Amino acid sequence: MKMLRIISLMVTFFLGLSYSLSAQNAFKDWQGFSENNTPAVLTEQTYKDKSCIKLDGKNEAIIIKKDKKYENFRIDLDIASRVMGGIGFHVKNEQNYQFLYFRPGYGGTQEAIQYVPIYNGGLSWVMYHYPIYEAKAAISQLEWFHATIEVRGSIMKVFVNYKKEPDLIVSLLDTDTDNGSILLRSMFGESYFANVYIQELPKILYEWSVSEQLVRDKTYEYTDMKKIKNWTKINERRDEVVNLKRYYEYPNGTVFARCNIVSEADKPKLMYFDFTGKLKVFLNGKEVYNYARFKLERLELYQNCTALELKKGDNELVFIIEGDASFLGEGFNAMGRKQHQNWGFVAGLADMAR
Repeated sequence: MKMLRIISLMVTFFLGLSYSLSAQNAFKDWQGFSENNTPAVLTEQTYKDKSCIKLDGKNEAIIIKKDKKYENFRIDLDIASRVMGGIGFHVKNEQNYQFLYFRPGYGGTQEAIQYVPIYNGGLSWVMYHYPIYEAKAAISQLEWFHATIEVRGSIMKVFVNYKKEPDLIVSLLDTDTDNGSILLRSMFGESYFANVYIQELPKILYEWSVSEQLVRDKTYEYTDMKKIKNWTKINERRDEVVNLKRYYEYPNGTVFARCNIVSEADKPKLMYFDFTGKLKVFLNGKEVYNYARFKLERLELYQNCTALELKKGDNELVFIIEGDASFLGEGFNAMGRKQHQNWGFVAGLADMAR
């Protein structure tokens, strides 16, 4: 386990190094457009000691990074804006995306941060407001501030000026896409953007099927799957954490959980994961992870990491997982019966650094 944690830290370091170095070329992969959706020429400049790009809200209104689609990500950047400057993501096109922007003229008030979905070009800000879609932030007009926006699944967190706790947490409203390009936008005046760093976060694996419950405290192998007659699809709500106790009236055993991963090519991916109890992991019938002792800690997606050598097409990922009942021998007492209290996992995929 200690070795896996070291590997995880090394991988995280190299991933971070990759996106930081690529950002040195600033905005070379971005395309600019005017408020009338005509191409705009972008020129870098210096504003208050920062190398940046300026959007005046008219001739240069939007810049879009079209070279990659992001689903789960973290973006860090510095912003100085007169009226409204912000970040669009899950961009389908210039008329449809998720939008998070800042109103520095309202710094210190509940209207300083605003989230709104853009449907068919409409900025429906009067329909989405405090206390759910707006929040306070200590920002000022045309003064630099730092923003971090983290999107994982349907949850967005916004941090201003390196705060440890988010200034805004919001459940994203539904659009017809859960991934897309990223854009920067200025409205009603100039905005400056600098030090833009984008880090792709693991794509959560949501779609699982599980076997019937098997006797725990027994060693199972991949070949034992042949004996399983019934599989049940679970997690239709797409929860990040797969809580297996939801699916068994008396949670006290071991189960097989399987997920299909479709890859466009023969390509390695990193799988970040965590679990309670004991776990074996198989990819296409080959064991890639085995923790046969006992684990009971708070789940963290980045706790463990292993490489998956995906082949083009369908790939079968299988977890054999037992919960925490063995922690007290027969299990925890749940109103007169011995059973698991913690039994589940979280898993996600990310690209390796290039």
